[in-house]
Order: sequence, then structure tokens, then C-alpha cells
Amino acid sequence: MKSGWDAKEQRLADERDKAVTAAAAATAKLRDVDDAFRQQLDMMETSHRSAMADLTASKQAEVDAARRRTAEVEDEMRVLLQETDLAKQNMEGRIRKLTFAFADLQQDFIR
Repeated sequence: MKSGWDAKEQRLADERDKAVTAAAAATAKLRDVDDAFRQQLDMMETSHRSAMADLTASKQAEVDAARRRTAEVEDEMRVLLQETDLAKQNMEGRIRKLTFAFADLQQDFIR
């Protein structure tokens, strides 16, 4: 009976050792898979951050270009308004001269 008990105990110890070894191997494999996943995740995050930085820089360049164009258009409008104002002043001066000339002509005709 003792030899049967010893054999059974030995078999159970062997099974336990195999289970512990299998659990250790499974844990190691799980760690390897987790490490690979984390590395892949880090690479994806780095890639996304890089893409976002590129997009941000691109959009900022577009905004800057739009602001420059707006400033150019505003400057052109200022010049046009100044030219229009000058033309208006010139026209008002001519109209005044014509008014005085017509007034003088009327005075000449009346006399």
C-alpha cells in the first residue's frame, strides 16, 4: 500500500510540477504578448502624434497664409479708398471751379 501511495504521490507531484511549469510558460508568453502589444501601441501613438504634428503645422501654415492674404487685401482696399477719396476731392474741386466759372458767366450775361 505504501508503494501505491508513494507512486500516487509521485504522479501528483509530477503533475503539479508540469502544471507549475505550464503556468510559468503561459505567464511568460502572456508577458511577451503584452510587451509586443504595448510596443505596437507605443509605435501607433508615436505615429499618430507625428501625423497630428504634421497636420497642425500644415493647418497653421494655411492660417498664416490666409492672414497674410487678408492683410494684403486690406492694404489694397486702403490704397483704393485713398485713390477714390483723392479722385473725389479732385472732382469736387473741378465742380467748384465750374460753379465759379458758370457764376462768372451768369454775372457777365446779367451785366
